[in-house]
Amino acid sequence: MSEIDNEKNIFIETLEWICGKLESANVPYMITGGAAVGFWGHIRTTMDIDILIQIQSKQIVPLLSSIKGEAYISTEKAQKAILDKSMFNIILNKTCFKIDLIPLKEDSYEIQKFNNRVKINFQGKEIYVISPEDLIISKLLWSKSAGGSERQIKDCESIYRLNSENLDLYYLKRWVKTLGIEKEFNKLF
Repeated sequence: MSEIDNEKNIFIETLEWICGKLESANVPYMITGGAAVGFWGHIRTTMDIDILIQIQSKQIVPLLSSIKGEAYISTEKAQKAILDKSMFNIILNKTCFKIDLIPLKEDSYEIQKFNNRVKINFQGKEIYVISPEDLIISKLLWSKSAGGSERQIKDCESIYRLNSENLDLYYLKRWVKTLGIEKEFNKLF
């Protein structure tokens, strides 16, 4: 097995594991970031899996308890991060792959983005992934905050190019304007 195949298998195993844990704990989620680019754009390497979660306080202990034996996680940091709506990470022991869990913030775009998530078939299982429009918007926001990240722009270009016939351009342009990322969006053309 080549190194690329091994990395692909580690990614798949880690993604299946965390989606299963979130579903078992009834925590709604969606895959986002570089991992989601592979579903809508070009496949590229990524160092982690970013997952937006909609978690309630009563779900924290069951979720963390189910993860504890199989992955490295600081329970105290995770509980604080969930309450503060900030990111925390998990490292799956078996694969040593990092997962960033990001609690959903209660702002209008974040809620809209989460409500737009798409259920797709991955390796025979249904998982939730950010919509291509919202992935473009999220990547443009990240590019703006990072001072013009070329990787984010290239991700957006591939997502746009591969999905242009199916994108909701009205939705995309409305949020681009609302969020003040027209300059970044115009770099795609």
